[in-house]
Amino acid sequence: MELLRQHADRVPDKIAVTLLANGETESGHLTYRELDLRARAIAGHLQSAGLGGRCVLLLHPSGLEFVTAFFGCLYAGVIAVPVFPPRFNRNMQRLDHIIADTSPGLVLTTTSMMSRRETAPALSEIPWVATELIPEASADSWAAPALERSNIAFLQYTSGSTSAPKGVMVTHGNLLANHAMMQAAYDQDENSTIVCWMPLFHDMGLITALLQGLYLGSRVVIMPPETFIMKPARWLQAMSRYRAHSTGAPNFAYDLCVRKVTPEQCQDLDLSAWRLAMNAAEPVVAETLQQFTTKFAPYGFRQETLNPGYGLAEATAFVTSGACAALPVLHLTPPSTTPDSTTTRPKVACGPPWEGGQVLIVDPDSLEPCPPGVVGEIWLTGPHVAAGYWNQPEATTRTFHAFTAGGTHGPHLRTGDLGYMYQGELCVSGRLKDIVIVCGQNHDPADIELTVEASHPRIRPHATAAFGIYDGDTEKLVVLAELGRPARGETADGDAATLHTEILRNARRDVSEQHGITLHELVLLPPSSLPKTTSGKIQRHAARRLYLDRQLPPLSR
Repeated sequence: MELLRQHADRVPDKIAVTLLANGETESGHLTYRELDLRARAIAGHLQSAGLGGRCVLLLHPSGLEFVTAFFGCLYAGVIAVPVFPPRFNRNMQRLDHIIADTSPGLVLTTTSMMSRRETAPALSEIPWVATELIPEASADSWAAPALERSNIAFLQYTSGSTSAPKGVMVTHGNLLANHAMMQAAYDQDENSTIVCWMPLFHDMGLITALLQGLYLGSRVVIMPPETFIMKPARWLQAMSRYRAHSTGAPNFAYDLCVRKVTPEQCQDLDLSAWRLAMNAAEPVVAETLQQFTTKFAPYGFRQETLNPGYGLAEATAFVTSGACAALPVLHLTPPSTTPDSTTTRPKVACGPPWEGGQVLIVDPDSLEPCPPGVVGEIWLTGPHVAAGYWNQPEATTRTFHAFTAGGTHGPHLRTGDLGYMYQGELCVSGRLKDIVIVCGQNHDPADIELTVEASHPRIRPHATAAFGIYDGDTEKLVVLAELGRPARGETADGDAATLHTEILRNARRDVSEQHGITLHELVLLPPSSLPKTTSGKIQRHAARRLYLDRQLPPLSR
């Protein structure tokens, strides 16, 4: 709050946020003066309603109203809870859980979203306010709350890929520490324009893009996520148009650009000003980094712009990253002591910690620290580690207050992720609970999924789930894979059967050759069959449950 007020005094007419509603043309912007005024107006309304210290849900599409509502909450001293906007005829279990967990006193939204109030019974019982209808005169009643670094700024609900979502309590101190880390790693300042298509209710869009830009006093250009998915070239065109310094996205977005951006869409691209292409939130694939560089180098893109990183909501967002303008660190095979995978797929290092953050690799069973090159659970300490989970003291103690054997080091945050250190940088191997163990060998399901996806062009990218099932006393590998739309001539039953046989043969061969493991069963599914989190990640554990309960509609087994 204090930083934004300083920017509003120092550079009141500088554009803070620009919206590209269709992904291409400017549909509105906020200067620092306007953002401060709208935040004070919304905060005045919240304070007059007696909501200080309460939770307030933010149900907004990725746009300017979300930005003003989020800062309005901070200005009022209420706890913001950004959530995925509800959709008609969709499973509301996640939203129902968040409402029950937070007991919000109000829903802040937009006039266009008011019609969705009836999508969940729990929503209709809470007062709704459209932020754009709050008059600016409400700013006159605003009083700055007495905030400390320990005050909760907002709750970032985890994706729920392995369990029910939990509300991570992110404090003002966590945010300030995390933004100092990012500023040092990314070499950004007030002149560094940031472009973002990631949803603003997701920590990658909210923290590493929007709030980092406002922390710096720079400019952030946002576009709705669906505009990127429909036409990936819009992302690169915005980077070119605004001579932007930074952007970030999961690996699949860079892969999508490689596959979908056409030469015609690249004609006027100038990516020479691009300095930081953060790649995080899911496994970073070495082949994607190389292919992206090769395709867009003719338009000024440099390989050293690619910046693999690692983060999670429980550590605010940012944990490790390579230095800005440094080439990504790859190594062709895991060290001989690494038990996480038998594959020879190149591993991508995700950089060291920054500005007071520390990473410790710990054996998850013995709780002894691991030497460099040996896989263990990733444990963290630092001022960016969040205060815990909202209303979950036992889970908070278990996850945020871990000590090594004998109580010699701690407290640490147990991430549940596996990794090892390589030349001082963190290499992420997978999730502790997702590891598939066959014949005494550990296998990273993400690596297996990549192999299956690459085995046949009809398998949809980023739409597979690999996991183990127990058959007696042994674990066997199962992969669920969605198929893309059929090509012409593939409508006959005989053609489909031939196609499915070919896909199965290719997948079994490639998994055997690359991982030394037999594929017990491959289940082919129609598009959109697999459960995903709100950020687009496959929910392996939920997919496994559906498989075991035989609730999936297979095209072929």
